[in-house]
Amino acid sequence: MTQLREQTPTSKGGTLFLFWCREGSGSGRGEHLARALGAVSVHVWRARLAGALWKTPLRYLLQTVDTARFLRKQQPRVVYVQLPPVFPLLQTWWYARRTGAQIIADNHTSILDGRWRMFHWLQKPLARRIKINLVHNEANADLLRGWNAAGVMLLKSPAVTREEILDPHADLSRFQKDLEAPGLVRVLMVNRFAVDDAWREVFAAARITPEARFFVTGDPARAGITPDQMPENVVLTGLLPKPVFIALMNACDVTLSLTLRPDTLLWSIRESLALGKPFVASRSPVMLAEFEGLGLFTDHSPADMRARLLDAYAQRDTWRSAMAEYIVHDQERFLRQTGEIRELLSKKK
Repeated sequence: MTQLREQTPTSKGGTLFLFWCREGSGSGRGEHLARALGAVSVHVWRARLAGALWKTPLRYLLQTVDTARFLRKQQPRVVYVQLPPVFPLLQTWWYARRTGAQIIADNHTSILDGRWRMFHWLQKPLARRIKINLVHNEANADLLRGWNAAGVMLLKSPAVTREEILDPHADLSRFQKDLEAPGLVRVLMVNRFAVDDAWREVFAAARITPEARFFVTGDPARAGITPDQMPENVVLTGLLPKPVFIALMNACDVTLSLTLRPDTLLWSIRESLALGKPFVASRSPVMLAEFEGLGLFTDHSPADMRARLLDAYAQRDTWRSAMAEYIVHDQERFLRQTGEIRELLSKKK
């Protein structure tokens, strides 16, 4: 299934933002970029072929056909491609060779995951032959510059506001009993049960933090969770629609935004800031550089995580004014940078 959500009229020769993922999955960075840049968002995703590794080659083949069909129909002059995977970048590069279109890659830190490192031999030459390579933190910028990639530009994801993300009509009735349990600190762990998620560490922390109830998102079947792995104070929410996920974050007291992947900035921290919720995040150089003074950071050990969670709850009103100030300044920064991108693309090659 190819999903198209228009941000601007789909007239030929416009700007396209291409995603090879399900609409609403992952971070909100790409959608915010598309809106700021006046691009049409196209999500190319064969849902029936997702979820099983052996189906992946066929899914990618059919998504390549879907992408070719849309490029031929719309003939965009500018194409942004979210990475990974690298394959739509290869396809749009061939399209650009024929048409003279400008190609911009939006590189996410997941290009460093093991499965995508295998394709760096393909990504590196493409990164040298396109117009701009966007990255979302300093470490990723250093990596691409080391590849001699063209037009490396650090564009951090934008801050968002409460009004943008919170749906007051989202239904939390299935969680109401657990949310209303007296005397418990309500903790939301932003989680997918992916290889870089620290759910094992959070389960260990939950066992020594009986005064908290942990709402852990994501599909537990992905990790093969068994009943004996489940602490009594953990609620597995399953995969949640985005409005319900945000409403649950708003109903909780503290957000856990953790990653085992180095040099990653997590979108969920921006959602916590928008809702004025204290967060505990992974202690890493890029996280500290962007968010220090707005929340607390952990080394993922159970004892440290417990201490940081309880500190965040005790100090939950401490950071709100700093959060609001950060949002204002960061939105100004993002608008300025996307304006610079528009100006750069308007110049002749």
